[in-house]
Amino acid sequence: MTDGYLLNTRGVGTHQVIARWVRPGSRVLDVGCASGYLMKVMSTTGGCTCVGIESGPAATAAREEGFEVIHGFAPEAFDAARSSGPFDHVVFADVLEHTTDPGPVLQAAADLLTPDGTVIVSLPNIAYLLARLRLLSGRWTYEEHGIFDRTHLRFFTVATARELLEGAGVRLRRTAYIGPLTYRMGDRGLALTRIRPQILASQVVLEGSFSGT
Repeated sequence: MTDGYLLNTRGVGTHQVIARWVRPGSRVLDVGCASGYLMKVMSTTGGCTCVGIESGPAATAAREEGFEVIHGFAPEAFDAARSSGPFDHVVFADVLEHTTDPGPVLQAAADLLTPDGTVIVSLPNIAYLLARLRLLSGRWTYEEHGIFDRTHLRFFTVATARELLEGAGVRLRRTAYIGPLTYRMGDRGLALTRIRPQILASQVVLEGSFSGT
């Protein structure tokens, strides 16, 4: 995850869903942890033991919060993470879209998990309604954050996000769809966004276990 990302505190977003999905007291590897904001939530609200991987200078802030942070990129940094595992969850929160080949990165996480461990992945949806309207108007302008983040190397729809995980050998357990309705209406917005996630969701959150676990 690139520097400058902050914890979302509006309604129900990807960070809230991920924090809900990790088991209380579990051991979590947060890949692309930035300044450690999500690890702080998981540790304070769920009593989780969190380890981060971060390549940027934000790792310093995470360490100052008391977290173990491995400096480097996934999957190369996974070798160093093994000594701190195994983990109940490996979290890729808005990370895989920043990689050139996310499938192998995801697959490499299998060796870091406990037998019943899961990966939790959040990805932006390029087919979100407002993104579609922008493309229909002939505009593709990169931004600092969001779906058109200038550092994104890969783009996903709801369908191809599922295909990414399934292609990496992940058996999906649950999926949540995040968008304007969830930020404004909380859990009710989650239910409404599920009706037409292809266009109502700006992000998708998926959890699953590997076929061999």
